[in-house]
Amino acid sequence: MKHKNSFELFDYWTEKRGARTAPSRTDIEPADIRTLLPHVFICDLSADGQLNFRLAGTALCALHGRELKGSAFASLWLADGVRNAGRTGASVATGATPAVLSLDCLSQGGRVAQAEMLLLPITGPSGLNDRLIGLLSIFDQPYWVGHEPVVGFSSTGIRFIDQAREPVFLANRPEIRLPTPRNFAEAFGQNRKKVAHLVVLDGGRRD
Repeated sequence: MKHKNSFELFDYWTEKRGARTAPSRTDIEPADIRTLLPHVFICDLSADGQLNFRLAGTALCALHGRELKGSAFASLWLADGVRNAGRTGASVATGATPAVLSLDCLSQGGRVAQAEMLLLPITGPSGLNDRLIGLLSIFDQPYWVGHEPVVGFSSTGIRFIDQAREPVFLANRPEIRLPTPRNFAEAFGQNRKKVAHLVVLDGGRRD
């Protein structure tokens, strides 16, 4: 982890977890993390195993220029990263192992911002590991964020967090580098098509 917001949420999650593998959703008090709420989201698994947004902070929705509640977690990625993103999210939710993703965020105009996404498991009413709480933090936030929507993420690295280690060591854990598209212009072109005067973005869903 590198962003201070990630450390703050991780410390809070660890406190609420106690001796358990994951805290309950009811343990999370919004007032306790009010400064992080615009960037926080909660996802749960549907009956078919797909991870969907139950809640999404205002900053995250503004970043994409749309309401995210009810949409698929993996739909935020460019087409070539949808499957891996879905598997990673589901692995965190069901396996109770936190993860940190390094991301490149591609805007509608082809601009790029670097971000970090923290994924932490939480349990639902059933007591089962079937959901997660997450946080997206953008590094050196560029001027266009909130004005030019992001059309897709590309994961550039991932690290799973060993809960037995102290948080002070987390920043030094090795990151698994992931392949990225040769260039974002190419990736952007692969995720859109023209219909009359409109541009349609492919979210990667395959029914």
